[in-house]
Amino acid sequence: MNHDDMSERSTMLRRWSNQFELNADYWKRLSTIIVVGGVTIFLLLTLHPDLILRNNTPTGGDMGAHVWGPAFLRDHLLNHFRLAGWSMDWYAGLPVYRYYMVIPALFIVVINFVLPYGVAIKIAAVVGILTLPYCTWLFGKYARFAYPIPEMLAIAATIFLYDESFTIYGGNIASTMAGEFSFSIALSLSILGFALVARGLETGKYLAAGSIVVALSALSHGIVLLFVFGGVALMLLFWIEPKINGIRDNAAVVFGFKVIGFAVLLSAFWVIPFVTSHSYMTDMKYEPRPSGSSDSFWSMYFPLNPLWDIVIMSLALVGAASQFIRRQKIGMWLSVYCAILAAGVYFARGGLPVIGLLWNPRILPFFYLLRYFLFAIGVYEVVVFVARVLSFERVARQAQSQRQENETLQIAQISSSRTKNSFNLGVLTTFAVVTFLIIGFRFQELPFGSVQTNAAGKSEYVWGPIRGASSHDGFVDGWARWNFTGYEGKSAYGEYHDVVTTMKSLGADPSQGCGRAVWENNGELNKYGTTMGLMLLPFWTDGCISSMEGLFFEAAGTTPYHFITAAAMSKQSSNPVRELRYDNNDAAKGVAYMRALGVKYFMGFTPEAVAAASAQPGLVKVAQSGPWVIFRVSESDLVVPLKVQPVVVSMASGDPRERWLEIGTSWFQQADEWAALPADAGPREWQHIDAKIDLTRRTGEPGAPGRRVDIVTPGQAIEPVALPPVVVSNVVQGQSDVSFSVDKIGVPILVRVSYFPNWKVDGAKGPFRVAPNMMVVIPTSNNVKLHYGSTLRDYMAYLLTFIGIGLLMRRRRQMRREFQ
Repeated sequence: MNHDDMSERSTMLRRWSNQFELNADYWKRLSTIIVVGGVTIFLLLTLHPDLILRNNTPTGGDMGAHVWGPAFLRDHLLNHFRLAGWSMDWYAGLPVYRYYMVIPALFIVVINFVLPYGVAIKIAAVVGILTLPYCTWLFGKYARFAYPIPEMLAIAATIFLYDESFTIYGGNIASTMAGEFSFSIALSLSILGFALVARGLETGKYLAAGSIVVALSALSHGIVLLFVFGGVALMLLFWIEPKINGIRDNAAVVFGFKVIGFAVLLSAFWVIPFVTSHSYMTDMKYEPRPSGSSDSFWSMYFPLNPLWDIVIMSLALVGAASQFIRRQKIGMWLSVYCAILAAGVYFARGGLPVIGLLWNPRILPFFYLLRYFLFAIGVYEVVVFVARVLSFERVARQAQSQRQENETLQIAQISSSRTKNSFNLGVLTTFAVVTFLIIGFRFQELPFGSVQTNAAGKSEYVWGPIRGASSHDGFVDGWARWNFTGYEGKSAYGEYHDVVTTMKSLGADPSQGCGRAVWENNGELNKYGTTMGLMLLPFWTDGCISSMEGLFFEAAGTTPYHFITAAAMSKQSSNPVRELRYDNNDAAKGVAYMRALGVKYFMGFTPEAVAAASAQPGLVKVAQSGPWVIFRVSESDLVVPLKVQPVVVSMASGDPRERWLEIGTSWFQQADEWAALPADAGPREWQHIDAKIDLTRRTGEPGAPGRRVDIVTPGQAIEPVALPPVVVSNVVQGQSDVSFSVDKIGVPILVRVSYFPNWKVDGAKGPFRVAPNMMVVIPTSNNVKLHYGSTLRDYMAYLLTFIGIGLLMRRRRQMRREFQ
């Protein structure tokens, strides 16, 4: 190409660029719509919109069990003007929406007013995914990143969503399909909250909107609560202005503290009860990462193919450095927060101070997301740098044939190239197209792509000159299809439907009746859509047949004892609570455990478990459905008189949750070592003793691998006090109450319902917590009624929320302006 051709081409490009600049706003708006709308549509297609709108019951991982919660909220709590309460449906009773997040469930209930329940759940399951790109774009725009950075951040959020390197930590499509849709909703709200706060720190606007969104994010997921409040607090540090003439402008910092204050007040009704009653929860003791010789922090921070890890991390570092060079406050905040989150993964291995209950990999999604944001910024900065270098080289080649002032003009034009909309559109278009091609190739969905067999006989996905193993196909689209075809779409649905119907019939049979069921844990149950499918027994039977196992593992103090029982009754149990002393495949012990938990039915699945159950005199076969054999458990009444007076055991210092677990499991699994039922409190006339650790049976030191919960024994000899016989009658169990009659007062009565401090009793003293995690009352009347109520702490938490609402209502005029 000669000099004249190059000159003519350059002239044409300049004319096109000048014409583009005249309509820059139009092209910027159009490109924003195409990018943000395009990635949203791309995500929606991945999630199968036709299946989302199909009227069925979603399944898959935890999602298949999440079906229970919003329906219970709708049918049993909201009609009593409550957002939290008690249910007998799981774990012999548990507080509902005290530890798990109520906002996503409320969202489902609202949608259910106009759409079928299953459709409402599926919409809620995908809304966080579909809104993250838009919330991210708005964050970039409100943070005053120049075009096309906000649009590139939206693409970066999309890359994060398609990241398949983690499947349970939260935020991406894979985790959402595993059941973490509350996390996805909270994450989108957190990014939107950051957007409003960032703009408000500069303008003073959006105080009400920012506070509400931050609070909603915190109320949608407890882990994201830490992320959003931590992010807002850190953001304030970058808006501390230097003193001028001895005076510092604190307007921005005051605004930020107001946002945090309002958000704390608005979320107090849920956060305060959650934080202050954690000692009654179950710590699943998930093993922190890294764990095992094959795991490492390196693999946690860099989980992708090494080439992609190098590219993403390198460009993220470039993006972070550029923000400090340009003194962009939000960019610097992104960089620092990303580093803090990376450090948090390391330092959170022991959980949170006081509360614990934080699995350190749960911090990784926030680190990944912010790193992807910095990666997008780094891509733009590198392209700008390369373009500038190439432009300077072009100027150098032309310098000999141009006058000095013309050269100076061209250099000036080069230095302002990042402000040229034509250049920025080109960068955005290239980034979008390359991302589309990479994701499309990963999911083997590109136009003109095909699966072919190569000369070696191996199957490959081929798109032009690019080839890859067909087995490397992305899986989240298939996961969405599995979930959204629902229980009804599985080949084993007939078997699932039949066993549920059988249990419902047993409950309706006057000779059998309603009650709790333990079902054998087995991986083959995934054929129903999820191994958790039978957690929905109370959902399908209107609460008549409750499932001992439920999704809200941490919410009940009886969770460890259920899984000890399930291990004893199952051929191969999951044993998810770490450090317990499981009695695997020991049906004789399992029967005793079921009696202690007030379990009425055992449902055996494998021939081995059924054979073991059939050999137990305490189990009687009452029904069969397909492979399921149902047994009735004898001597497992809900309310029973005690024969020996309980003893009050003083707990040692340390974590009260762990100390009670030691007492509870020791009595539960070695009842013959305790001459009386241990209680954590009781009347003065009950014997008071200490508990001591049996060091001869200690397995592992605290915090060591292979550790097992300590066995404790009575520190002093128990002096059994025999109690007179009592007849219990008229036992009635509701969802949040138990009533019964006795023919004699003053004798302790055991109520096999999970203990929680919100329980109150009329016509008796108590309730007192006894092992494993049940209640004892001492009747002062022949008619006794226990009911789940609210404590002063609960009322104070709601009062704080109402105060927050009242203060915001005073700003209603400003709120109207903000939402216009």
